[in-house]
Amino acid sequence: MPFAPAKRLLRSTVFRLSLLNAALLVLAMAGAGIAGWLMSQNIVESDARERIALEVHAVAVEVSQEGLVRAADAIGARSERPGALEYLLVDPHGRIVAGDLTTAPRAAGWHAMAAREGAPGLEGKEHLLVLTSRLPDGSLLAIGEDIERGEAVREAVFSALLVSGVIALIVGLAIGFVATRRVLRGMQDILGTVRAVEQGDLTARIPHTGRTRDDLDELALAMNGMLDRINRLVGTVRRVSAEIAHDLRTPLTRVRHTLEAAKRSHDVQELRQSIDDAGGGIDGALRLFESMLDLAEIDSGDARKEFAPVDLAAVAEQVVDAYRPEIEGSGRSIDLLVSSEILVEGDIDLLTRAAANLVDNALKHSAMGARIVVRVAPAFLSVEDDGPGIAPDHVPTVLRPFGRLDAARTTPGNGLGLAIVEAVARLHDARMEICHLAPGLAVRLTFPVQ
Repeated sequence: MPFAPAKRLLRSTVFRLSLLNAALLVLAMAGAGIAGWLMSQNIVESDARERIALEVHAVAVEVSQEGLVRAADAIGARSERPGALEYLLVDPHGRIVAGDLTTAPRAAGWHAMAAREGAPGLEGKEHLLVLTSRLPDGSLLAIGEDIERGEAVREAVFSALLVSGVIALIVGLAIGFVATRRVLRGMQDILGTVRAVEQGDLTARIPHTGRTRDDLDELALAMNGMLDRINRLVGTVRRVSAEIAHDLRTPLTRVRHTLEAAKRSHDVQELRQSIDDAGGGIDGALRLFESMLDLAEIDSGDARKEFAPVDLAAVAEQVVDAYRPEIEGSGRSIDLLVSSEILVEGDIDLLTRAAANLVDNALKHSAMGARIVVRVAPAFLSVEDDGPGIAPDHVPTVLRPFGRLDAARTTPGNGLGLAIVEAVARLHDARMEICHLAPGLAVRLTFPVQ
C-alpha cells in the first residue's frame, strides 16, 4: 500500500511528539507575537505622545519669549530635517503663520487623524497623532507625528520573527522526521526479532553495533542480553530434562525388573526382599525430585524474607557433630577449626544444608584415612579434604545441576549437592570458590562483611 509508510509515521510516538512540539512552538510564537504586537503598539504611541508634548512645550516657550515670527522661522527650519514632526502655528486672528498641518483639528487636546488624499505637505502620511494647544497669547499650535513609521518598523521586526519561526518549524519537523525514521527502523528490528523468537528461533538477536547512542540502543542491548539468558535457561532445561530422564531410567528400570521378578517368585522371603528393593528405588527417585524442588525453591529467592542473624560457627559445629560418627566409622577423621565467631544474615536451615552437603561431598569422594577439615574464619566457611581433588577444567561440570564426573558415577548421589551449595551461596550474596590444595580440595563460601 502506498500510504503504509505514512500511516506508520503517523502512528509513531516520536513523530506525534514532534508534531506536538511543533504545535506548541507555533502557539508559543503566535502568543508571543500577539503580545509583542500589542505592547509595541502602545510603546510606539506612548513614545510619539512624549515627543509631541515636549515639542509643543518647546515651541510654546519660543513663542512667549521671541514672538510668533521667530517661532515660525524655527518651525520652518525644523520641518526641513529628516523625520521631522508636522506643525501648524496659527496667530490669534486665525492666520496660518507656519506649518503644513492645515487640516489639524482646532479643538485643544489629543487627536488621531488620517491625512486626506491630496493634502499639501502630508503625502504618504496615513496615521497622524496630533496635539492641539491654545497658547497664552491666543495663538493655536498643533504638532503631530506619523506613527505609521513606527508601525512599519514594528511590522518589519515581526515579519522577520515570522520568517524565522517558519524556518524553525520546518527544521524542527525535518529533524523530527529523520529521528522518527531512525526510531521506526530500530523498532522494526526489535519487532522482527521478537516475532522470530515467538516462532521458536531463540538464536534471533536485534542487529546492533555494540555502541550505546540512545535509549533504543540500550533497549536493544538489554533485550539481546535477556534473549541470551533465555537461550541459556532453555538449554539448561533441556539438558537437565535429559539428565533427569537418564538418572531416573536406571532406578525405575531396576524397580520394574524387581517387580517382574517378584511376580514370578513363590518364596515369601524373596517377595518381601523384592518389594523392599522396589521401595528403595522409588525412594531414590523421590529424593531426586525433592532435591530438584529444593533447588528451585532456593533459586526463587523467597527465603530472603526469613533472613536473620546466623552464627556460622554454630552451624559448622552442628554439622560436624552430626557427621562425626559416620566419618570416623569409615576410617576418616574430621576436625573443626574456628578462629572467631562470625554472624551472617541468612536462613539457618539453608546454611546448615550447604555445610552438610560440603561435608557429605568430602566424605563420598575421599579415600580411607582421609582428613576432613571444616574451617570457620571471619567472612568465610570452608570444607577441606586431602582426597584426589578435581581437575580445574572439570569444575564447571560439578557445579551444574546433575553434573557428575565419570569417576563419581559409582558413588551414591544425584549430582545436585554442589549445585545446591552454589544456589545457597548466591541467595546469601556469598561467593563460592573451589580451591586446589594438591593434594585435596577446599570449597570455600565467602560471605559479605556485616
